[in-house]
Amino acid sequence: MNTINLTEIYIINSLGILLIAGNIINKYFNIKRNVEDRYLFWISVCIMLSCIIESIVYTCYGRIGLIYRLIIYFGSVWLFFSIFLIGPLWVLLLEKHNQIESSKLLQSLLNYISLLGVAVLVINFFKPLVFYVDAESNYHRGQFFWLYVLSALFFFFAGISVYVKKRKISMIPFFPAIQIFIPVLAGMMVEILVPGVTVIWASCSVSVTLMIMALQNENICRDKLTGLFNRYYLERINLKYEDKGILCFMMIDINGFKQINDKFGHSEGDRGLLFVSDCVTKSVGDKGSVIRYAGDEFIVLLNTKDYREADKCIERINENLAAVNQTLKKDYSLSLSIGYEIFDMKLIKMEEILEVIDKKMYQEKKKYYSSHDRRNTVNDIDENIQTENSENSENTVNSDQKTE
Repeated sequence: MNTINLTEIYIINSLGILLIAGNIINKYFNIKRNVEDRYLFWISVCIMLSCIIESIVYTCYGRIGLIYRLIIYFGSVWLFFSIFLIGPLWVLLLEKHNQIESSKLLQSLLNYISLLGVAVLVINFFKPLVFYVDAESNYHRGQFFWLYVLSALFFFFAGISVYVKKRKISMIPFFPAIQIFIPVLAGMMVEILVPGVTVIWASCSVSVTLMIMALQNENICRDKLTGLFNRYYLERINLKYEDKGILCFMMIDINGFKQINDKFGHSEGDRGLLFVSDCVTKSVGDKGSVIRYAGDEFIVLLNTKDYREADKCIERINENLAAVNQTLKKDYSLSLSIGYEIFDMKLIKMEEILEVIDKKMYQEKKKYYSSHDRRNTVNDIDENIQTENSENSENTVNSDQKTE
């Protein structure tokens, strides 16, 4: 039995509890609930409970009596079981936030590994495979202890794989891998190699805190209405990622958006923006990023140099939007003008990119008005477009003022 320094354990776990308690108050109760917040909340709750339970378990070590043995036993069961709560939630959180579609293989592995871990814990009640507690209330590892170590490592690296996949398709990584992943890995290594020293749950608390800080930093680059990236995100790309390689840029504009605002009100116009942003985000998926550039203008960055892939993306956008129109059955129909081009970021500046795709979008908009309002002359068409561009500028100013 290794010597246990209860004072150190209390201090380390107390720090973990304080970090998580602060995170829960500031993150969960003060921010509008969504799926990501719920995942992060329950991860935080599990970590805080584990900090508390682990401290109680270590307090009971070496104390003679059935009650102490039961506390150690069931406390240890929770600590092992929490791996299969936190691990899958951790992977789901990263997938959801990064809009990564989980592969069937990864989903199956998450399910089977979790079921196997819980099943072995149940068997441990009858046959000590994972751990056992002797008559003197001392804890001992069993042969299947390493199954839980490997499971924890699997969840850890599954999360890293999601991060790496997003790095390949996103222009700017907001989750700093080293700051978030390293504390957990270091805590696991210390826990495995040095029995009697416990830092894993405090390490998880540090990682969760760093994750929340990264999310808060990301909010600077998020549009408040749609949740999409904003123009500041585009500026960061312009400043730091000139060498990103070949990318496809799309400029998207909602046709007749001024008329929707004028006839149905700005609240309905906001709902229209949300419908469009959801459709575009769903259509782009994990192949790029979507930016709300100005009022009813969006920019899509696709990680492709294939024009056919860009055309397929536009087809998906139009098909999804048509489905929304059919489902909602509004008094207006949402449609888009989309212009795009593929650029080598090493050879062109962002201002030139925006100018090119804006002109291509303008051409698509002229086609739209010529086919949807045949009474207009070309000059009338241009006047309609200029009116919408004026509305975009006003919305951009309003958006900037709201951000300030």
